[in-house]
Amino acid sequence: MTSTRTVRRLFAVLSTAVGMGAGVFVGHDLLAYRVPALTAIACAIAVGLGIDNLLTQLAGRFGTAVYRCPAVGCTYKVRVAQADAAERRRWQETAAAHPRHELIYPHWPA
Repeated sequence: MTSTRTVRRLFAVLSTAVGMGAGVFVGHDLLAYRVPALTAIACAIAVGLGIDNLLTQLAGRFGTAVYRCPAVGCTYKVRVAQADAAERRRWQETAAAHPRHELIYPHWPA
């Protein structure tokens, strides 16, 4: 049986490899257009790190639960990642009963 930690490590390695591959591809194309070497290297590193960060952020969304306040107009929300059922339930109750509501449209007194 594969543990969650092993899957996350494997995904981290794969996202880094994809980012590096894209960076090398971009750097090679820029050098073919006779862009200065330091500029091409900087662009390749930026593209590689950007793609790696994007894939890591997307992977983090799959194991995350979001709980919102049920009050109309309240924007309060809690994101919970890598938690068991009891902790998720506790955060769900916290989101439903938080003391200060953050309203999108404040209710003006009549």
